[in-house]
Amino acid sequence: MAKFHVAPGLEQRLAQMIAPQVHDIARGVEREAKRLAPPTKRWITVPDQHHHPTHIGANGQERPANLRFEINSMDWDMRHRGLGPVTYMNAPRDETSRAVANIKNCRCRTQSIPDGIARNISTQPPVVTGSTVTVKVVVQGDYVVEAEVGTVYPGNLTAPGTFYMARAAAAVAARR
Repeated sequence: MAKFHVAPGLEQRLAQMIAPQVHDIARGVEREAKRLAPPTKRWITVPDQHHHPTHIGANGQERPANLRFEINSMDWDMRHRGLGPVTYMNAPRDETSRAVANIKNCRCRTQSIPDGIARNISTQPPVVTGSTVTVKVVVQGDYVVEAEVGTVYPGNLTAPGTFYMARAAAAVAARR
């Protein structure tokens, strides 16, 4: 019976050799995630004497397209519609928010930012620890986790997840 003994340090040397290929795979996940990432949207308030006072605070808010903006509720909506201090809207005049006073005569709009999340996706350099190669594809920014997996707002308002990172990893794995 023959026995095979691995030369000391061989596993570590192999890990160093395959690190560039693992990094290439991770960069493929990054490219695919950037393609699949949802855009973001920005709330834009018309700043004149006719604006809703609650919308001034929302001006400039940026959210992933699948998530809701957070707008201060108006007193009437809190008293008569049972809303809490915050109204969650997909966009200006969003009737699914259950607000009435906050959407009436609203002239606000949203601006789409196509690379809103994609611009924050990057691949870190490979790290070789012993015989293990680790490469991370990361997304840094506000609400990126909620954009990935979705969330539930008060009042059972939901925002479905887009699963852009999970789908990117699956797509790259399927091509291998």
